[in-house]
Amino acid sequence: MKIIVTGGAGFIGSHAVDHLIDDGHRVLVIDDLSTGKSTNLNPKADFENIDITESRVSDVIKSFDPSVISHFAAQTSVSISTNNPILDAHSNIIGSMKVFDAMHETKCRNFIYINTGGALYGDPQYLPLDEKHPINPISPYGLSKWTAERYFLMQKKPSHHVKILRLANVYGPRQDAFGEAGVVSIFSNKMLSDEPVTIFGDGKQTRDFVYVSDVVDAFIQAVEKNESFSINISSGKAVSINQLYDLMSEINGNSIPANYEDARYGDLMHSVLSNKLATELLGWVPRVDLDEGINRTLKWHS
Repeated sequence: MKIIVTGGAGFIGSHAVDHLIDDGHRVLVIDDLSTGKSTNLNPKADFENIDITESRVSDVIKSFDPSVISHFAAQTSVSISTNNPILDAHSNIIGSMKVFDAMHETKCRNFIYINTGGALYGDPQYLPLDEKHPINPISPYGLSKWTAERYFLMQKKPSHHVKILRLANVYGPRQDAFGEAGVVSIFSNKMLSDEPVTIFGDGKQTRDFVYVSDVVDAFIQAVEKNESFSINISSGKAVSINQLYDLMSEINGNSIPANYEDARYGDLMHSVLSNKLATELLGWVPRVDLDEGINRTLKWHS
């Protein structure tokens, strides 16, 4: 098949591209390399260096004439979305709309959208968060990603299959260790550099960590599924930031105490997603436990 991957030079997108090419598909990566890296690009993939908000993205998509469009590209920083919500909305809503609208000009009937799960539901009414939980994002980032999801489902044609993956906290090789997101990679880089780790808040906040290869497995299964759905992709297990820090310190032999700073605006206290629906619809289950995933991530960073 001919498959487009927006954000295919990014952390998760580049792993998805590698898997698709290994499976024999022809892949076009659309990425402006603002956060993605040229070193992540698979040399066997076609590549267009373009921002998804540009008007010519439609011509690029129509020219390739894909069977599947996989939309990974996004502005993913909560703090940037808070400080500059217009930029966030322009990328995550307007850019996403341009990609989706271009699909209507092709024969493509399969659209996969990589959404956030952690920032989507807002303060939990119960845990773990399933797909029936009320959606009430508390950051512009969560709101923009939710708006795009609603747009896709509202505007899709009856013949379209819109498949939405709501991801928990994804970690693993190629994740940026110098941004604000990706706590495992940030901690890995600090520990391997013998620098103190900073924990925002008291460290008792819990997250759901899922390894990148498990996410790609779910993505590949979604590519092959001919129906529309919105599902969580997660480990389903709550891990506090303090527990994560202790586990990583034990694995790495780190003995430097963590620094604690004030919690950041827009950060949830608890976020754990149910993955039962993904198992029911795709037969998907996460296979890499946290210990193994951290070992692989630390090895990659070192």
